[in-house]
Amino acid sequence: MSSLNFYPSLKEARPFIESIRTQPSGQKLSVGSVHTLGALHRGHGELIRRAAEENDIALVTVYPNKIQLFPGSVYEYSLEQDMRLAEEYGATHFITSSDQEMFPEGYNTFINQGEAYTRLNSSVFPFAARGQVTGAIRWMIFTQPTRSYYGMKNIEQALLVKQAASDLLLHTEICHVPCIRHKDGIPISSRLRGIADGPRRELAAVYEVLEFGRKSILSGHQDVESLLELMKTRLSENLSSFKLLYVTSVDSNSFAFKENLTPPLVLHIAVQNEKISHFDGLCLLSEEDLLHGPNTIWLDN
Repeated sequence: MSSLNFYPSLKEARPFIESIRTQPSGQKLSVGSVHTLGALHRGHGELIRRAAEENDIALVTVYPNKIQLFPGSVYEYSLEQDMRLAEEYGATHFITSSDQEMFPEGYNTFINQGEAYTRLNSSVFPFAARGQVTGAIRWMIFTQPTRSYYGMKNIEQALLVKQAASDLLLHTEICHVPCIRHKDGIPISSRLRGIADGPRRELAAVYEVLEFGRKSILSGHQDVESLLELMKTRLSENLSSFKLLYVTSVDSNSFAFKENLTPPLVLHIAVQNEKISHFDGLCLLSEEDLLHGPNTIWLDN
């Protein structure tokens, strides 16, 4: 028998959210939240596991956020499968919603973080970051978690959500969870399920080039333009089905191009073919990150 508490709408979840704040004992329960589009995988599982270990309640939300997806696109996921995975990793409560509840006709309030929305992933999909951050903040306002967990696979979202939560005085601690990678360096991702061996080797080369960049900085390379050109050349030699969109080094706060190669910085790469847009990066916030690479969770298979 399932122990997962399921709420199929915001309306039906609201009494539960209210009950957290009104415990008879007066004791406040801690809530860890994980907000997703659906199609959960082991990467989401790690976020859920940490939420469950560090809080009284581990709450997962699933909603294919229409404002960060292409208009008219269909996001494929199975609610049943997502609920099973969430429960397997320790979730206690699970909320889903609909476009009618989340973004009804006339909705017109979005998070604006200025020029950051024109950089990294958002230079390819201009609406993506605004949609991701707005969606995440709205879920946190509704669920009012003690802590909310974001994977460092999506560096742009993780850093922007943390900034927005701070700017808006949310009483939620934003917890960044290390990127989870397969042995070949490819980050675990819903979009990369079932990818063929050829394209997979190309995406593994993306990570190899990021590591080449980090190690070059560590060995004393300080000319940013020449390093980026070296990285582009190395990567281009390994791409056939994918087109290189950019290789860049940016400030970890504004995502503006960084003129020097000292932490904090983000090395970031984007490639694209007919089916997949792939973004990968190394978030180097400290000299320790530069020395050893950012914390990473490596999968055995």
